[in-house]
Formats: sequence, structure tokens, C-alpha cells
Amino acid sequence: KVLCVDINDRDIKRLQKVQNAATRFIYGKRGRRGVTELRKRSHFLPVKQRIDYKICMLVYKTLHGQSPSYMCDMIERRSPKTKSLRVDNDDTILKEVRRSEFHYDSTKRAFSVAAPKIWNQLPRRIRNSETLTSFKSSLKSYFFSIAYEQ
Repeated sequence: KVLCVDINDRDIKRLQKVQNAATRFIYGKRGRRGVTELRKRSHFLPVKQRIDYKICMLVYKTLHGQSPSYMCDMIERRSPKTKSLRVDNDDTILKEVRRSEFHYDSTKRAFSVAAPKIWNQLPRRIRNSETLTSFKSSLKSYFFSIAYEQ
């Protein structure tokens, strides 16, 4: 498996073209119109949301001891702050790793950098899911709404 973390827009567009062609093939459609509706009907997430979905799945599994042990070293929960703001008491927030300016291009693609950024943007109710099944369902619905409902 390959995890595409922070790939550039050009590569996402290329992958999206492949997904669109596969969707047209599945439905036996020609041309370039109506692919979004076909993807929506098939419950296919667009490439960008699919990448974010996979990253969040890995984070969830890592936080709940369902991934290889080396993954545990890549993410860390943020410790609660002394201030009494609601967001500061959220124990589902991950600590964001600071990037050095010298290695910016290579570190921004690292799982330990990209994963907290995506995870922390999820609604708290999704991050607090009790089971993997409920997390998957809520997560896919969330990304589906981002992708198709404007």
C-alpha cells in the first residue's frame, strides 16, 4: 500500500482522471460529462478526500492499538493546556510536529506532520468514535459531504 501524503495538485488531477475513467468504464459511459454524479451514486470519494480518509483511518487505528507498533512513534496526543478553554481540554487533538525550514519539502510529506493536520480538522464527534466501524461510517459520510455537497 502507498500512502499519498501531501502530493501536489497536478498528481491529484492525474489520479482523479484515472478514477473518472474507471467510473465511466464501470457504468459503460463515454465522454467526460456526468462523472461526478456517477461517483456520487457509487459512493466513491474523490482522490483528495480518499487520501485524507486513508490517513485518518491510519491515525484512528494507531491511537487504538490496531496498527504496527512503529506507527505509535509517529503521532502523539497533545497534552491539555492549563487554560480552561474548551478546545484546550480536547484530548483527541494530536500534537503537531514543527517543521524545520531546511527540510520543509521532505517533512511536510511525513505522516507525523500531515496526519495531525488532517485529524485535528475532523469534528470532535468523529474523533471520539467508540468503534472502528462507527468511525469508518462517520468519516466517510463527513468526507462525502465535503466532496459533493456545496
